[in-house]
Amino acid sequence: MISAENDLKNQSPIVGKTYVCDRDMIRKERIVLKTALATFVLLLFFFTQGAIVVIMGIDGVPSALIRGAVIWGLVAITLAYSIIRYKGISKLGFRSAEKGAAKRMLYFSPLLLIALFHFAAGIDWKVGAAFLFANLFLTLGIGMAEEIFFRGIICGLWLKHGTVKAMMISSILFGLSHILNIAGGAKLFETLLQICFALVYGMVFALIFEEGRSLLPCVLLHALHDFCSFISGEGSAQFEVVLGAVQFIVLLVYFIYLLRMTAHKSERERARKADEKR
Repeated sequence: MISAENDLKNQSPIVGKTYVCDRDMIRKERIVLKTALATFVLLLFFFTQGAIVVIMGIDGVPSALIRGAVIWGLVAITLAYSIIRYKGISKLGFRSAEKGAAKRMLYFSPLLLIALFHFAAGIDWKVGAAFLFANLFLTLGIGMAEEIFFRGIICGLWLKHGTVKAMMISSILFGLSHILNIAGGAKLFETLLQICFALVYGMVFALIFEEGRSLLPCVLLHALHDFCSFISGEGSAQFEVVLGAVQFIVLLVYFIYLLRMTAHKSERERARKADEKR
């Protein structure tokens, strides 16, 4: 027996086309809702971890440990949900990278260079091992959480609608999420610069995720960047501006390289499919 749904679609091409459009619209609305929910959950946990230490007046090692514990709690909940719902964590992007992907992306050397640039102002060795390990704990948690949500979940949701759209949506949300730094006492101008930097960084991570099909490089590179930033010394305001400009230029050049590489790969793939149809 043919269902009423199929009868409706078969009545006329217009009705069938309308049905398909409505179905696509519903699917897109679901993706938008999932994107909004994922962003809200992440920002809620990040706001909570910052609010706890600010309200209680905690700083130093205890602050890093408390903030890290809250963020790792979110990571644990997300991983547990994925394991229960999808029987694993590959849906979040934790899978083996494509062979040769790291080489094509220059072994991520520009991002490693950007992270190490933070040490141009030196390292405050007086902080001690406890401070280093506490910040390693925190930054690994930040890298895990932000990459899982912005690349693994949000970018993953939008990839079926195109790489560019997925990259832009996830990166814009990633950049705007840094506005929460104002609640932690950051200055408005510095926060705006960080949002711009994070926007481009997000697009780079999205391209790395798309090219390598693995979230792990994004997590480790993200954590390394934050860790080097947290433990580095402080230079003058002028020095910080120059350093930030150099980092941004390197990041922008690497982004253009990855974008062109991805575009050439897509062109070759389309040409291959066209040849197969002949």
